[in-house]
Amino acid sequence: MKTKVAIIGAGPAGSSAAIALSKKGIPNILIDKRETVGIPVQCAEFVGLNINSYVDLSNIPSAVNQKIKFMDIDAGKNIYRFDGKGYVLNRAVFDWHLAGEAVKAGSKLLTSARVYKINRQKNSIEVLNAKEKILYEIYYDYLIAATGPKNGFVSPKNSAYIYAVQIKADLLKKLDSVICYFRAYIPYGYGWVFPKGEFANVGIGIEKPASDMPLSLSFDKFLSEIRNAGLIGSEIIEKTSGLVPVSGLNEIIDGNIALCGDAAGLTHPVTGAGILSAVISGGMAGDYAAESIEASHNLFEDYKEELKSVFKKPLFNAAKKRSELYPLMKDASGIEENIKRLWPSFDEYYK
Repeated sequence: MKTKVAIIGAGPAGSSAAIALSKKGIPNILIDKRETVGIPVQCAEFVGLNINSYVDLSNIPSAVNQKIKFMDIDAGKNIYRFDGKGYVLNRAVFDWHLAGEAVKAGSKLLTSARVYKINRQKNSIEVLNAKEKILYEIYYDYLIAATGPKNGFVSPKNSAYIYAVQIKADLLKKLDSVICYFRAYIPYGYGWVFPKGEFANVGIGIEKPASDMPLSLSFDKFLSEIRNAGLIGSEIIEKTSGLVPVSGLNEIIDGNIALCGDAAGLTHPVTGAGILSAVISGGMAGDYAAESIEASHNLFEDYKEELKSVFKKPLFNAAKKRSELYPLMKDASGIEENIKRLWPSFDEYYK
């Protein structure tokens, strides 16, 4: 099988790349190991209003679980409120919509398809169809890797991760804000309650191996605290876990291979936000792959430079603050003293 561009991963980054390519008439194949794009959801699902500059959510109302007005930062002693307008998404619908838009524009979508080998000399990938147990080889001119936090077979790799666990729970109080909790028992990370109407995404993330706090112990303490506060019920409706890369921007390209989204290290090292940057970077990677084919010349160095101009400085600053400030937040007083310099909602973060 041959194509101009192969794209590994049909999350927001990969599908955005496929959309960009297909809109320019460039043949491409979008490959995803999951049977259904978007499932399972491994995301807290919050995104700011500016997502509409890239994906008009008014066209996909079922992709929005709840509109959000505020962001609350609960530092233990004090709770700080900020304008936090945005959405808690239904990521399964959001991701499936983007993949569907790519298909409508002309992309070929392969699901239940696991890439297990990249042959750089042959410009090919070997793919196993998990349903039909068929092995086939796809030849490409350019490869876009939207392979998630672990990057799959593509280098360079992310070097630091938050390990996260999340449940879906009954929400006992109506909320119009997303809440981020900073506690000494959630070291090198934070907890969250993101409302979804009558339910909420409730989770924590801790950087490993920076902290030796057991994830399960920390999560149990967090659930006890917010249950005792009367915020959520005792029933666990769903449970998921995942990784969030926090090492900052990777090298991004390797010859005719371009990374985007989590694989490129584009999640914010402090907040963990990555949906919008995945959409932006995927679209950019698709555009540059299309231009490279049209020009018969590899322009991924230009993609790298443009991506760095947008993301390098804010991600570098966030990674620096993470490494400097989290070690000081070992107790309640350390959290209160340093939270304003750590979290980007505060003016002090930018000083």
